[in-house]
Amino acid sequence: MPCQTVKLANGETAIVCTGRRRQRKCACGNPATLECDFPTPHKASGTCDKPLCKRCAVRVGPNLDHCPDHPREQSAPPAQFVLGL
Repeated sequence: MPCQTVKLANGETAIVCTGRRRQRKCACGNPATLECDFPTPHKASGTCDKPLCKRCAVRVGPNLDHCPDHPREQSAPPAQFVLGL
């Protein structure tokens, strides 16, 4: 965690430490490199967004992955169509 000393406008100094962003984990414990794209209209993003690893992701189309919690059929339209983007 790198730290640096910063001089404030009022003449005082402060020590600011930054940390690494915690890598999200899939439910199985692997590092998550994907997010679930299942349409979920009650979320602001319009999709489930659950973190997924490649092993657990269910590929339903080009650049579209669902978590195992959602149905595997492709009947659900991509989020762009649900949101009308």
